[in-house]
Amino acid sequence: MTKRIVDFLFVTMGSLVSAIGFNTMFIDNNIASGGMIGIAVSFKELFGWSPSYFLLLINIPLLLICYIGLGRATLIKTLYGSWIFPLFIGLTEPLPTLTHDHMLAAIFGGVIVGFGLGMVFWGNSSTGGTGILTQVLHKYSPLSLAMAMLIVDGISVAMGLFAFPVETVMYSILALIIISYTVNTMEAGASSARNMMIVSSKYADIKKVIASDLDRGVTTIPIKGGYTDKDQVMLMTTISNFEVHRFEKAIAKIDPSAFVIITPASRVTGRGFSLTKDYKVPEEDIILPG
Repeated sequence: MTKRIVDFLFVTMGSLVSAIGFNTMFIDNNIASGGMIGIAVSFKELFGWSPSYFLLLINIPLLLICYIGLGRATLIKTLYGSWIFPLFIGLTEPLPTLTHDHMLAAIFGGVIVGFGLGMVFWGNSSTGGTGILTQVLHKYSPLSLAMAMLIVDGISVAMGLFAFPVETVMYSILALIIISYTVNTMEAGASSARNMMIVSSKYADIKKVIASDLDRGVTTIPIKGGYTDKDQVMLMTTISNFEVHRFEKAIAKIDPSAFVIITPASRVTGRGFSLTKDYKVPEEDIILPG
């Protein structure tokens, strides 16, 4: 029950944020940023149709696709999103346009709308429209959520060529890219953590320094050299970005020839990151994460 309430809160708040971004940044600047809201901008220019009413009507056939492709549970939440989002579009319509600079509108509008859509996706739902098609494509293909949205919404942006000059559509493409990037960041996380893997004959000394002096957890992984075919040991630890230089310096002091690989860690949870280092754990928990 609690999870369901949290999901609906995400959908509600995300829909409101996206609607505010749409009306204060996109609509008067003719930025058709993709999705049904992008088509709504184009149709308002071509036919004078109300974006909120258009979004309500177009969701009817799309909700059928949602039921078939995503199931009854998602349909229930999408029903709510497909109703509340057009409602918020109508309620926030009187809000003033914050800028008439197309570049600023594309950038800041993209961040605001993308953040709102990310919240909606956190609620395992969508605002209806092409968000349904995005989720279906994401579910039945290897594409990430952001990439699926980029493809589906890219088609929507291209339709803006029928209503607006090429330059305006270029701003729409910029807004779409920013929306996709924002959603992808929210989906994958924006952690500045780094994963460090170390291969050295002096691994015991390095492990001791990491665990004691540098105050990070370290995992010992047995490996086999591909060239020598000899058994070796690799150390793995996860650290914050600002700790990288300190760790590299400490490792080089012990073994200047140590083989070190440092890769971004998009999301890190657990002690030392999302939990405090003194978080209570069972005694049998012997693998200590950073």
